[in-house]
Amino acid sequence: MNIVTADRLQQLRKKNGYSQEVLAEKLGISRQSISKWERAESSPEIDNLMALAKIYGITIDELLDTENDEAISKSTSKKETDFKGKLKSLLSKANDFGIYPEAAKKLMVFPFPIIIVFLYLALSLPLKIWHPLWIIFLTIPIYYRFAIACKANNKKVFALLLPVPEMVVTVFLLTGILTGMWGYTSMLFLIIPLYYWVVIVTKSKSRKDS
Repeated sequence: MNIVTADRLQQLRKKNGYSQEVLAEKLGISRQSISKWERAESSPEIDNLMALAKIYGITIDELLDTENDEAISKSTSKKETDFKGKLKSLLSKANDFGIYPEAAKKLMVFPFPIIIVFLYLALSLPLKIWHPLWIIFLTIPIYYRFAIACKANNKKVFALLLPVPEMVVTVFLLTGILTGMWGYTSMLFLIIPLYYWVVIVTKSKSRKDS
C-alpha cells in the first residue's frame, strides 16, 4: 500500500471518530493491523476494505479515491479564500460607513478626554478656579456624540445625532453661573424641541417631494 492510501485510511478513521482499538474491534482484527495499514506497512484484504466502506458509509472506490480528496481540498481552499476576501471587503466597507468616515475615525482616535483632564488641572491648580471650570467635562459627551454622528449614513440622521441637548445644557450652566440669570437662561431649552421639530419636518417634506 502506498503512503497516500495509508494517510487516507487514517484520515477517514479520525473523521468518523474511531480510535484504532474501536475500529479493530468492529472489523474483528488486531489494533496492530490497523496501525500497519496507516503506516503503509501492509494492505487490508478485500473483505476488510468492504467492511471499512460499509462502516464509513462510502463505496470502495470512494474509500481509495485519493485524487477526489485533492479536488475537494482545492475546491474547499478556493471557497475559503473567496469567503475571506468577501469578509475582508465587507469589514472594509463597514469601517468606511458614514457620511464623514474619516472624520469619525480621527475623532475616535484622538485622546480628547485626557486633554480635558490635563487642561482642567493645569488651569485649576494655579488659578484655583475649580468652579465653574468643571463644566469643560461636559464637552466630552458632546465630542463623542459628534464623532458618532459622523458615522451616520445620511445628513438627516447626522442632524438627529448631533449633541444639541448636551450643548444647550452646557451653555445654560455656563451662562447661568456667570450671570446668575437662571430664569432667562432657561429659555435656551426651547432650542431643543425647535431644533428636532425643524429636522423632522424637513425630513418629512423631503420624503413627500421624493
